[in-house]
This record gives sequence, C-alpha cells and structure tokens, in this order.
Amino acid sequence: MQLSDRNIINRVIAESASKEEAVELIDWFSSTVEGQQCLSDMLDRDAYLMESEPDPGKSFTSIQSDLLYKKIDRSIYQNRFRKSWLRVAVILLPIVVVSGLGFYLSRQTELFSETTYSEVYVPKGEDARIFFQDGTEVFLNADTRIRYPNKFGVRKREVYLDGEAYFNVASNRKRPFVVKAQHTETEVLGTSFNVRAYGNSNTIEVVLDEGRTSFHVYENNYPMLPGQKIEYDKSTGRTTLRNLINPSNASLWKKNILHFYDTPLADVIKELERRFDVQFQVQNAEALDYSYTLTTKQPGIENVLKELQKISPVKFKIEGDMISVSI
Repeated sequence: MQLSDRNIINRVIAESASKEEAVELIDWFSSTVEGQQCLSDMLDRDAYLMESEPDPGKSFTSIQSDLLYKKIDRSIYQNRFRKSWLRVAVILLPIVVVSGLGFYLSRQTELFSETTYSEVYVPKGEDARIFFQDGTEVFLNADTRIRYPNKFGVRKREVYLDGEAYFNVASNRKRPFVVKAQHTETEVLGTSFNVRAYGNSNTIEVVLDEGRTSFHVYENNYPMLPGQKIEYDKSTGRTTLRNLINPSNASLWKKNILHFYDTPLADVIKELERRFDVQFQVQNAEALDYSYTLTTKQPGIENVLKELQKISPVKFKIEGDMISVSI
C-alpha cells in the first residue's frame, strides 16, 4: 500500500473514504512495521498537542466521548459490515476525539486484534538462532524456551524467556524491547546483551555488551552500562551489579565454546547436561568441593571430561547413558 501523500489517511479520518480504503488502511496499520510506526507518530503528535496547546472549547468531556462512542457503536451494529467498521471506529475514535480518549488508546499495545503468541523450545544438546519481524536477532542456548507475539505491539516489543539467550535488538527509540523472565524485566531500545534465566536455577544474570539496559525486578530498577553484569538471587531477592573485564565471555556459548570461571562442579555438571544432553551421578560428595576455570571448544563430552580431569583429582567415567563422578 502506498501512502506517500497521506490522502487515504486524511479521507478515512474525515469519514469520506470508501469501505475498501478503510479496510486497506486498517490492514496497513496492523500488519506492517511502517504502518505501526505511522500510527505511533500520529498518537504521539496528538498527545503532545493535548499537553502543550489545550483548547477547552474544542475538547470533549468524558460523558460526551462516551455518548459519541455509543452512537458510533449503534450505527456500526446496524450495518452488515459491522466487524470491519468496528475496527475502523477503534482507530478513528482516538483521532477524532483525541482529547477525551487519546491517552487511553495510546497506552494500548494491541489496538487491532487479540495478541497471538508463538513459542520455540530448544532441547538439551542443541542450540538455535531466530529472527523477529522487527529485525531483532536471537541466539538460543540448549534447554531454552522463548514465547513471543506474532505481531509486536505499537508501544512495546515483549518476549518471555526461560533459559539462556543472546539478543541483538533492532533499534527503535519509540518501541522498547522487553525480555520478561520470572518476575524480572530487561528493557532496551537497541542493544546486544545476554540473559541467563533458567527456571531451575537460583539466579538470573544479564550481561550487557552494547547500548544501555534497565533491569527491573518488582519495584526496583537498575540501569546498566556496557561491560556490566547484573545478578539477581531469586531466593534472597538480592541484586548485584558489577563491572566485567571480559563481558563477551558470558556469550561464548553461541560460538559453541564452553567457558567456566571459578565455577563449582555442581554448576559445571548442569551446564554439561544441557549442552550434551547427558546425565551425571555423583558418587562422592567431596567432589562437589572443587571449582573449575576452563575455556574450551571440544566437539564431544569425552574430550571435555578429559580437560576437566587435568584440573582436579575428580574422575569421570561414562557408563552407558550415565556419567559417574568420583574421587
């Protein structure tokens, strides 16, 4: 649809457009990035005019707005094209009576239809890479689930994460990108960052590579700068922010590189179980007293175990589908 001269938009607002033009405009607003951006700009402009240049003589009271809406709704109901025209009314109403309803509608993320979601699950032993409709690139680690809307909202782009993912977010200052994970939110505008938020882990970690990020948990907000890591303890509610020397180490997994830094054996085992889809059985509890610092790109679990055995006296033995751990 070509809307370079804005004639179609103006005719729809003036209620002089044909039904076909109105339906075509609605589809453009709801199904294209350009249309959503155009609608967002129109709402922003109207909201600004309400704040900066109020004109009481031309505004509608809440009662007048309500009566106008009911009148439009009754007229639409009597028309055999009720469904299509109701969608038109939802757009025309905040523009025509923006002083009464503009702020309310501008806060909505889905103006045109009920939000539908898709979900991707990456099983243990695998990884994946996906792209969203706005151009955002996402790397998904093993045993990770991500849920996202088939169409992002006009005001916000939200996804739900359980696991670990690295995001290269397409920049859009007017539509923040939000990663929701177990009562936390990581909000960005255009950023590269890693989120580790497994449901069976006690902590949630966010490492920022580029741009700026805000980490939200309950009523608290923690701004982040590049090179910083934030760690949230789900059991204690404690949040720690610190600077990293090599922040990119947190996302080496997307290059099939294992990286451990002073990592307890219990956490090493969890990582290997996800990466290689294996199971460990600890024979001696004393083995869990050891920690490991290692960066390696070994193709199989056998080679990784050999590397670990060089660091401590802990021994690993593959027995069928199980790996025993002993000293």
